[in-house]
Amino acid sequence: MLGWGMAEESAPPDTADEVRHALSAPDRRWSGSALLVFPAAVGELLAWLEDDRNFSAAHHVDAFRSAIREYRTAEQEGLGFSVAAVLRTHLGKVSTALQQLNPAGNRAVAITAVQDLQSALKDQQVLQAAWKDLWSKCSKLETSAEAIAVRRDLFLALARLAGHDLGQLASTLSDVLADTAWAVTGVRTALGDLAPDVLDENEHELPRAGLKTTERATLCERVLALPPAAHSHVVWLAYEKASMFLKPIASLGDITFIMSEYVPDEATAASAKYSSYCMHWTETDGEFLADMPHKVGTVLARVFLPPRIYADPIAVARTRVEALVMVGKFHAGMPAGCWRILPGHKHIPNGQRGEERRIEVSSYTVAPLDHGRQAAIYSEMATFWKQIDGTVAIDDAGLAEAVELLRWWQAAEEQSSLAQVIANVRVVETAAARVGTAPWEDHLAAYLKPTWVVQAIHEDLVTTIRHAASREPTGLTVQAYKRRQAVRDATLDFHEFGYIDLVPGSTQDALTEFIDIYPPHHQMARRLRTLAKRLDNRDAFEKWRAQLETRWGRLADRMARTRNAITHGGPATAEVVGSIAAFSRQMGAWEVQIALESALAGTGLIPAHIAFRKDSTTLLERMRQAAKPGDVIHSSAVPPHPR
Repeated sequence: MLGWGMAEESAPPDTADEVRHALSAPDRRWSGSALLVFPAAVGELLAWLEDDRNFSAAHHVDAFRSAIREYRTAEQEGLGFSVAAVLRTHLGKVSTALQQLNPAGNRAVAITAVQDLQSALKDQQVLQAAWKDLWSKCSKLETSAEAIAVRRDLFLALARLAGHDLGQLASTLSDVLADTAWAVTGVRTALGDLAPDVLDENEHELPRAGLKTTERATLCERVLALPPAAHSHVVWLAYEKASMFLKPIASLGDITFIMSEYVPDEATAASAKYSSYCMHWTETDGEFLADMPHKVGTVLARVFLPPRIYADPIAVARTRVEALVMVGKFHAGMPAGCWRILPGHKHIPNGQRGEERRIEVSSYTVAPLDHGRQAAIYSEMATFWKQIDGTVAIDDAGLAEAVELLRWWQAAEEQSSLAQVIANVRVVETAAARVGTAPWEDHLAAYLKPTWVVQAIHEDLVTTIRHAASREPTGLTVQAYKRRQAVRDATLDFHEFGYIDLVPGSTQDALTEFIDIYPPHHQMARRLRTLAKRLDNRDAFEKWRAQLETRWGRLADRMARTRNAITHGGPATAEVVGSIAAFSRQMGAWEVQIALESALAGTGLIPAHIAFRKDSTTLLERMRQAAKPGDVIHSSAVPPHPR
């Protein structure tokens, strides 16, 4: 069976293959953070409309305008034709309500309109429309990779919002698009086209069902009409610098904590030891548990979620455990570094092996670990659990709000995205005050904006070439793969200490070669074609530069709004805070860089900022004046470096 992998010489990837690729890794976003996915923009707008603080003209007017601009941008640029058509009535009501909105007055009409729109986003017709828009974009060779990324992320966001298990849904759709016989038969049976007894136990041996590409697309669209099933879920997480001391295993309702150093390395032995302590244990639990980190100071957490439709079961599980742990840390008076959650998780949806993100324990010293004090955190968790009588769900709205306030309180020390934004804006504010009297937002635009635009241009070239050279060879013929390896060897410079550079002077030829190597319907080919057009054509480059400046404006505007919301007690949704964490981090880093360099050079901050800006504005002007902007960009993005 042909999949989205090494392709036969006579069968390059087509639209179905490209859509299959778009469904891979559904938890990873493709589009840039400057454009919010529409459901997130709707949620952000509703958060501001429902904010019940006393209205402050000094602080809230601009924030409301910013949230409305963000929503309108997400509507205009994020919605495809089909989705906009299905939502036309709701979008119209929201538009009318916003035109008539007085933020200082009664917001009931606007709140109702946005709430109705948010509910409508869960309808199967909207999800089917998003599928049509994604397919339409992938079917056209002239579509840019960025446009496909926006449609793809919207489709997955709507699927999650509707309660679908993204991994399971993506797998089903991908198998149908691959024309896999058993998958097509299973789907048609679920849709009622075939009687259940038609299923053949040996049908998985058949390579293809024989459907045309358009028939497969239509069948997938019909699959999206099926309601999501209510499933139970088990999620495994891990904490480091944690201990329960004399309690090797303990449970608080559906959450079980296990001290990892006592866990056997073999799956059967792990199941035999722990299955009686955990709800709805499966063989997969034993396999996951045996594969988890086994180290003194590491506590494993198993969360069982009863059958229900969860938009994001992993996030729900993580929130429940984190809520308990944070309450325990708060009452125990322990520092934020204790009971620190590790990246990664293991997921068992409906008893089946699901998504895994490897859990890695950092290399900290075990000896100083005070097991007694660490165990106090669990004791406080247990005390809290008794106080709520174990009957209130940890993600209950009222409790979740209180825990979120606690999380904000602890965030600065733990350096979450929220704390990073506040800390980095503070750096910018301090620098702006030293340089002049302009507001810090104007200071950013005046001195750092040109450098951000240059960096974005350089980063797009470098990452596109890197990805074209080193990503999995999906969709390439054997001959094309060999050609890619030759270009890769001439383009990537492997250093003895493990890091990788691009060879100066190699990117221009590499770009041309990669465009010829990748087939037209390959997602990488679209990225390469888009980049080449921008580097070769002055008008295309000017349009790109203008787009980057617009993105800058959105990120800076959002950062200002978020900072003001946090400072003055307003709403700051997690997705919005996360979307500007990297941006704020870069702004703060540049301000620190300028301050350090000016101090070392014995110059003042004002001339240092002027010089920093001049370097980038001069380079941008060279790009704009060049007959081919790429002539400047290739050399400036990967300058010669000493060996």
